[in-house]
Amino acid sequence: MRRGLGLVGNVVLWVAAVLGAISMVLALATVVAGVQPLIFRSSSMAPAVDAGALALARSVDAQDVKPGDIVSVVNSDGVRVTHRVVKVDQGAGDQVSLTLKGDSNRSPDEEKYLVAEVDRVFFDVPYLGYVANWLASPWAMFAAGIVVALLLASLWSRRSGSGGASAGPGAGTGAGALVAIGLAAASLAPVPRTEAYFSDPATFEAGTVQAHQVRIFDWDAVPCTTNAAGSVTLRYKITSPRYDMTWYRGPKGGAISGTPFLTVVPTTSTIGAVVATTITRAALAGGQPITEGTHVISGRSKLKGAATSAWLSASDRQTEVTVDATTVRCGDINLPPVLAVTGPLDGTTYPSTGAIDDAIEAICGQAAPCGKVTDPNGVYSVEYRLQRANWLSTQCWNPQTDSILPPGFYLTGCGTWRSATTSPVVPNISGSPLTWQVPIGSGGPGTTFNQAGDYTLYLRITDNASPTRATTERTIRFTVR
Repeated sequence: MRRGLGLVGNVVLWVAAVLGAISMVLALATVVAGVQPLIFRSSSMAPAVDAGALALARSVDAQDVKPGDIVSVVNSDGVRVTHRVVKVDQGAGDQVSLTLKGDSNRSPDEEKYLVAEVDRVFFDVPYLGYVANWLASPWAMFAAGIVVALLLASLWSRRSGSGGASAGPGAGTGAGALVAIGLAAASLAPVPRTEAYFSDPATFEAGTVQAHQVRIFDWDAVPCTTNAAGSVTLRYKITSPRYDMTWYRGPKGGAISGTPFLTVVPTTSTIGAVVATTITRAALAGGQPITEGTHVISGRSKLKGAATSAWLSASDRQTEVTVDATTVRCGDINLPPVLAVTGPLDGTTYPSTGAIDDAIEAICGQAAPCGKVTDPNGVYSVEYRLQRANWLSTQCWNPQTDSILPPGFYLTGCGTWRSATTSPVVPNISGSPLTWQVPIGSGGPGTTFNQAGDYTLYLRITDNASPTRATTERTIRFTVR
């Protein structure tokens, strides 16, 4: 019986040793050979590379890239995208402009990628990405700890059973050491995930819809003006060159139509540039009958591209207008909350983790982003996503307030909006300013800046207006050397 259990245990240990060897090879390939492992999370590159595949890429000069190559780039929203090259145009100096397309997509990516060097895929293995993904999880580190403990117990037992004589290490001991080292290496050097994203969300698989989150545009200082000609002009700011703006309408207190009466394609791609859109009564009607009275105009950002079902921002911008027999006039508008970020500020570079810890602790009380929010209707929620990209790939902060795991940056949960700590607590209707901060949690590093890298803080604040809430969204990027 004992012999049978020992045999089973050795088999399990050697299977785990194979997994450990895989993780060691990936870690060594990344550090020593300059090879970039990539895990494919969706099937837009199928059938060439399917979801769950593990691919290996190597950095090459952009001048060496040709149509047909599969390359991995980071788009303007900080999302890694791996698609096939369909066109190469010469840029300035050593740079080239790449047009990419997923094999399963109907059209090329809207964004053109200007690069001097790029990661080119040279090898892939189906389904191995699922294994590498687990090896890079906190549970793998936990498993490595268990194996180390069992390994030490086994060695102690053998020494005791031999009456103090030294016993040679067996096969199980070697396998156990390989498991422990391999899993530890994987947890220290997790494999990046790439969004081989679809331009058609109708074919998205469950769990991958967060590959791109469309951000709502911002109102200008004066969002709506009534013109002498009986029209209105709406003014709003570009948040990404990848977005158009779509406008919908509906009677006040009624349902907003699901069909836009107007789509605006900005003539500039400059982020922060103001777009002015004039809407007449005829344009607002959109060829349909429209009753006199108060109507609500709702605007959303829309991802550019030929998709059968549009990718729209979850939030919208709304304003009321008054419609009579021949004209349309501006009405009430619920402006989104006013957000102030105390620190870190957008575009800031800190020379070290110690420098940013000291700087943010001095203004925020803890080494975590903080700021203030004001809205006359009160605040319903303050949410964040804190992302870090470095040689360990892309990870996201999780304070683990409801978990046995310690706070830290994890590969999972990067698409999850988390609640910030606020004072006073939300939701509230006071209208008074409140402070917010990314929670540090307990039992972790005591800072949200514990490693060098490029950080991105996404913020989403929703007011407590009734019946329609307004949302402010902000992206803060900073670097820690």
